[in-house]
Amino acid sequence: MAFAFAGTALRVLGSVARPLEGTERGFASAPLLVALAVAPVLLAGVLVARSNRAAGAAVLLGAALLAPGAALVDLQLVVDPSVASRPELYLPTDLSLPEPALGLWALLAGHGAVLIAGLLSFAALRSEGGATGDGSGLTGLADPADSGGAVAAWRRRYVRVALPAAVAGACGLVMTPFYSADVYLLAQNAFEGPSVELVGSVLCALALPVGAVLLVAGAREVPVARGGLAGLALALAAVGLPSLVAAFAMSSLDVGAGSVLVVVGAAGLAVTAAVFRAGSDGEGNAPGSATEGTATTIPGTRKLEITTGVLAVVTGVLSVAGSLLPQVELSGGGPAPQSPARWLLLAAGLLLGIVGLALFSGRLASAVRPVVSMVWVGVPLAATAVLDTALTSGYTPSVLSPPGPGGPAFRDHLAVGSIGSGPGVLWAWLAMVTALVTVCCSVLAGVVEREDLDEEPGEESGIEGGGISGVGLRMLTPLTAAAVLSVAAFATPMVTAPGYVETGLLSDVGPPTWGLVAAVLTVIGGCALAARSRPARAAALLAGAACVVGLRAATVPLVGGEVEGSSAGLGLWFSLAAVVALGVCAVIAVRGHRRA
Repeated sequence: MAFAFAGTALRVLGSVARPLEGTERGFASAPLLVALAVAPVLLAGVLVARSNRAAGAAVLLGAALLAPGAALVDLQLVVDPSVASRPELYLPTDLSLPEPALGLWALLAGHGAVLIAGLLSFAALRSEGGATGDGSGLTGLADPADSGGAVAAWRRRYVRVALPAAVAGACGLVMTPFYSADVYLLAQNAFEGPSVELVGSVLCALALPVGAVLLVAGAREVPVARGGLAGLALALAAVGLPSLVAAFAMSSLDVGAGSVLVVVGAAGLAVTAAVFRAGSDGEGNAPGSATEGTATTIPGTRKLEITTGVLAVVTGVLSVAGSLLPQVELSGGGPAPQSPARWLLLAAGLLLGIVGLALFSGRLASAVRPVVSMVWVGVPLAATAVLDTALTSGYTPSVLSPPGPGGPAFRDHLAVGSIGSGPGVLWAWLAMVTALVTVCCSVLAGVVEREDLDEEPGEESGIEGGGISGVGLRMLTPLTAAAVLSVAAFATPMVTAPGYVETGLLSDVGPPTWGLVAAVLTVIGGCALAARSRPARAAALLAGAACVVGLRAATVPLVGGEVEGSSAGLGLWFSLAAVVALGVCAVIAVRGHRRA
């Protein structure tokens, strides 16, 4: 609470003081920014005062999930304020670069303090103190070893409402927040904006649905889940609401779809936190509670697997549509250059769709589901490259900037100028969104399955000290090699050609970079999780990771074939070596499963 109060005080100071020297705000935003800064700590303080310390800590945890991304968005004002679209803090009147002032440094420090408060709250919720007799103990986050078996029905009800709201908010965070008639105040979506702001927006968009699911799945009691979702809703409102208010308050701006979706997402999370109750299965499934025995009888794994399969198939269909439909169109109707990555998107969509179909088989679902948790990332890996082609083709309108007042007219999206975005861009973007929803559902199914298996009599996990399984210890060396080779595969160029520069992980940063980052983190996370998993699940995870790295290697024939004079780069050999290392690890896991 001390760090939360300090962060709030700093954010209030940043809301009142001038963020940049010699500048003015687009509207009187200080009261709104102060209210948004105070709301989370005020709610947490009320809950703590009512002896509900766990729920108060959950509010601070939820509020901190978007703090890193929000800090990066504010940091753009330090790097280059002329390309930032922040009318609540700065209204540019020329092309000058004003120096940062006290208000901006206070905002950045406030985000840091809020993040620290969230980390400390997470540590408190994970503490082993247990509940006290008066109910004031911190019993917030559940441990799979003692959580009472299968995830209770109230968790699934929360996820069904909170996840769509979070996905809507995440889409809004990367779309155009408003339309501008001011030549100095840019109206752009995240992918058209500066790199620092892009990283911050994408980080918030990724943290939102993942955080919503984990706050519900990891909460031991209903008040903790409700507190976490309330904090996340307030954090989302603090990021997106100022843009919507600016669109209403400033005559030069008109409302954009992005800010509307953000507010809708925040409202959905808030309603979930305020209205929903535990239902018939009580306030949670903490050990010793009256509902401990009933929660274990509630099934849910199979429904989650089927839902994951449906989402995977839908994502595959969208990916195929995005790859086959034109990404760029000429107004004259002639042939237009298309993205070289479209065939990679086609392969990624087909792979995810086929694996998703396997989830409809009850016999195959449990073995295939971990593969989905890996191969989903192939879609954003390829789709970001497809979107990059449209963004760098020279067209003005964007499918992420839909027509509206003050923005491009509808006919401008169809035939203005010599070049425009094709329908494939929209389908590729939707495929990325559904891929993120797919992995959230797959991970939740894995959590439920793990808790169910932990409760089965005679079920041996094989997990040894330090949380690493016995099979994981045997494949630790090839796992480390596979992780290092995978990073090298995504960091080095796959295709080389005269005059062709491939967007990379560390150089020539562009939209495809974020697909590479997501793929690297997914593969490394899969390797780390495989060491802690049962042998059968470890083998499936490693097979999925090998498929992701294999898609990276497929860049050479699928993308290189579209580039004149291309040849294989160093990344191909790293990719093939990583696939071999992951295959060795999978064989070790399969042999361990047969011994068991």
